[in-house]
Amino acid sequence: MLWLCIRLPALVHEANAASERAALERLAAWAYQWTSWVSYRLSAEAPQDLGLPPAPLLWLELGAGRSLFGEPTALLAQIAAALTHLGYSHTCALAPSPTAAALLTRVSEQRCTLTRAQLRARLTPLPLSLLELPAATVTALRAAGLRCIGELLALPAAALARRFGPEICLYLARLTAQVSDPRPAWRLPPVYRARCEFGQDLHETGMLLFSLQRLLLEFQGYLRARDCAVQRFTLELEHPRRPVTTLTIGLCAPTRAAAQFLLLARERLHELALPAPVRALALTAGEFTAAAIGQIDGFSNQTQQLDELGQLLDRLRARLGENAVRGIGWQADHRPERAWAQTDFAPEPHPPRAPAAAATASLAAAYNDAACSDAPARPCALLASPQPLAAPPQLLTGPERIESGWWDGTDARRDYYIARTADNARLWIFRDRREGRWYLHGLWV
Repeated sequence: MLWLCIRLPALVHEANAASERAALERLAAWAYQWTSWVSYRLSAEAPQDLGLPPAPLLWLELGAGRSLFGEPTALLAQIAAALTHLGYSHTCALAPSPTAAALLTRVSEQRCTLTRAQLRARLTPLPLSLLELPAATVTALRAAGLRCIGELLALPAAALARRFGPEICLYLARLTAQVSDPRPAWRLPPVYRARCEFGQDLHETGMLLFSLQRLLLEFQGYLRARDCAVQRFTLELEHPRRPVTTLTIGLCAPTRAAAQFLLLARERLHELALPAPVRALALTAGEFTAAAIGQIDGFSNQTQQLDELGQLLDRLRARLGENAVRGIGWQADHRPERAWAQTDFAPEPHPPRAPAAAATASLAAAYNDAACSDAPARPCALLASPQPLAAPPQLLTGPERIESGWWDGTDARRDYYIARTADNARLWIFRDRREGRWYLHGLWV
């Protein structure tokens, strides 16, 4: 096993978290994208008499992911860069045991050891003050003439156990990766919620963007860890002595890209008038799905075009409202005014063939005679409601009889024709078979 330890001296302040545990669990969920074993230790659980102020620690086991992520040293550089991008002060160390990795975060250089031999050589010149031992024990060791960890490791374990108890031998064995060094594993929550509190009230939505970007990057890490995506998440703006302002961010297709999340959230916040100053910001997501990953086609840019279309639709919805952009879907009904309906529009890599496509093609072949060969079988536009006609114009084709709707109380019994007016305009008209009157229903434009 190979453990990465991350020391975070200013985590609570930099994360704007309500508690150290909440901040560590946010970061642990983010770190799960690189490992299957994450553990942490609160600063209150560390020995209080060490040379440095106690700080929270986060451990990641990197050895098992070597075949997936490559050499641990390269992955360490990637994680360190990501932590810097998030804005967290940190010190990282890599060692075959979590105890040794935690110790190496307190030295100024050479914090990476990959084998037990390298670890033993690195520990040898380090001072005894770095050991997480009781102050009385370290004082006694110095009184015995010991100055560095290598001198302590050279002593017989039986003699150390008689003098200081078996705990020191177990600690040194774990430090040098000679025995197992178990750490409690932290597990990802099934519902994601991250919250940050501000030291002062924020009066403008633009002031939320820095903290929001960090929340979304952490959320992206959580989604990568679970190998899933979201199509909707919620932002909650908490105000002092006022109800919470809730913003629901929806997307056309599931994704886990923090940049896309931030773009849409910025659009929504730009249009938002704050009812009161913001005291805290929370991000919540409870519904997850598989990520929409398109296959790359070397002969077509269809996937890229669909992605760009989806991003455009998301931006329009974020700026104009959830219901401002709609699609049109087929309905299984012969009545023209009921054969379609508004739907939530989402671009699909392979749009399904409309069930009425074959019927439409056959109707077009039947209607496209010599008199109206340039006219489709159905008009380009339907009127919102059929308009009465005093008399029918010149009839070109027909009739096409449509009888339907007896089951829902809006029975239609019509004979449809394609007609032509004196100015050569083509109309779609019908004669109501129950009352005998003529109506205009559609036209070609």
